[in-house]
Order: sequence, then C-alpha cells, then structure tokens
Amino acid sequence: MTTADSAISSSTALLGRARDLTVQGANDGALDATAKEAIATELEGIRAELLAQANTTLLGRTVFAGTSDAGVAFDPAYGFTGTPGAEVQRRISDGVTVRVDADGAAVFGTGADSVFALLDSVVADLRSGTNVGHHLTAIDERRTAMLSAQGAVGARQSQIERAKEAAVDDAVSLEARRAAVEDVDSVEVLVRLQSQELVYRSALAVTGRVLEPSLMDFLR
Repeated sequence: MTTADSAISSSTALLGRARDLTVQGANDGALDATAKEAIATELEGIRAELLAQANTTLLGRTVFAGTSDAGVAFDPAYGFTGTPGAEVQRRISDGVTVRVDADGAAVFGTGADSVFALLDSVVADLRSGTNVGHHLTAIDERRTAMLSAQGAVGARQSQIERAKEAAVDDAVSLEARRAAVEDVDSVEVLVRLQSQELVYRSALAVTGRVLEPSLMDFLR
C-alpha cells in the first residue's frame, strides 16, 4: 500500500509538471520552434518516468496490475496487463480482508486513453505547430483520477493501521491476563515456603516431645 501510494504521489507531481509545460507550450506567440522542441523533449522524459512509476514492483510483483504475472502493468503500447477484478487481498482480522494493490487502469488509463498517450499527443502537437491548449482539460481529468485513486489507497492504509492498533491492544490485554495466571513473585513464594517449612519443623519438634517414652512405658 505504501509503495502504491508513493508511486501515485510521484505520478501526480509529474503530471503537474506536464501541465505547466503544456500551458507554456500553448503560448504560440512567445515561443519559437526551438523552445517548443525543448518542451516536447521534457514531456517525453516525463512520459517515460510516468510509465516507470506505473510499472512499479514490490518483491517482484507489480503493484498496479493485480495478480498479473506479466512483470509490468503496462506494455510499450500502453496496454494494461492486469485483469479486471483480479485484486490482491490480505486478511487483517477475522472475516475482514482489504485490497493491498491499486488499479493501474483507473490511475493511468489504458491504451489511447492513457496518460502516456495523452502526453504523446501533446508532444506531437508541439512539433507540428498545433496549439496544445485543448489538452489541458484531459490532463486535469487524468490528474483528478490519480488523486481519487490515491484517496482510496489512503483509506485502505488507514483501515490497515486501525487493524494493526487493535491487534496490538489485544496482544497487550492477552499478555496481561496470561501474566496474572502464570507469572509469580519468586521472592514471595520463597518467603512462604520458608515460613511453611518453619511451621512444619516446629510441629515435628512438639510432636517429638509429646511422644517421648517415659519410665512407665518401659515398666509396662
């Protein structure tokens, strides 16, 4: 969950930078072809970084492709390798499970509707001389989708933390109950044992004196 959250945070920041560059690139009157090419090149770099974030893995498993074993969540053509509904679930308490991955299709889109294809379109328009201002709405929509997915991940993280705290509280309570039953004060036990031993020896001494044979016992 933490890995997915971090990847989405980085992706949101990257898309914010891409939006700023798109706004700059839309200013046709102030930019020449060289300046637009520089923006296009940076956007290509952002697209590559976004794709790397989308293919983030943890312990050899992609965090955005559910149970897919393809090794990547998105292929070079921006196709999503995950299967709809194939979520990675983990049990956090009796009868309660929580999803621990994130839906890459919801976060990044797929194919021609993906954020990667969107940035490719911005780059193509910059190089062809087409104004890129009309892409801003699509960028904002994709960023909103990322933030929504991050909110869902955050909610599940909070659920896991609450379950963890409850488990810790239960463990402390159980340990206290176990200690009350099993643990003893060794000093107290030793004192009691010595006291009982003293009483026992005293009883033996008294009994011995009471049962001592007399002269009459021998005469009989």
